[in-house]
Amino acid sequence: MGRGMIAFWKALTATGRLIVAALTLIALLCFVMAALTMCSAKTEARKADAGQTLAEGRTRAAQDSNAVRDGNDAANQSTRDQVKEDQDALRRETDPAVRDADARRRLCILNPGACAP
Repeated sequence: MGRGMIAFWKALTATGRLIVAALTLIALLCFVMAALTMCSAKTEARKADAGQTLAEGRTRAAQDSNAVRDGNDAANQSTRDQVKEDQDALRRETDPAVRDADARRRLCILNPGACAP
């Protein structure tokens, strides 16, 4: 097969050799372009997957932060309600000693760190 190719090449004129070389170069360039296009398509697909993953992660993070915020809002409202009830009860108490003891007890319930053991 190698001898046949060499004989074919020698049989060509200068113009024929130029045409064969040009066709070979064109075929090689087509192959390189096809390979680069496939690589580019794979890269774009990876980028799209990464973008989708990031978007899903942001969505989950937003949902988590909403849940935390809602829980915090509920806890704050519960504390506000408890403080309001405690203030009303303390205002109704007439004995100062009982009122002070009750105020300390209620403070310890709301904020255990404020009370000495």
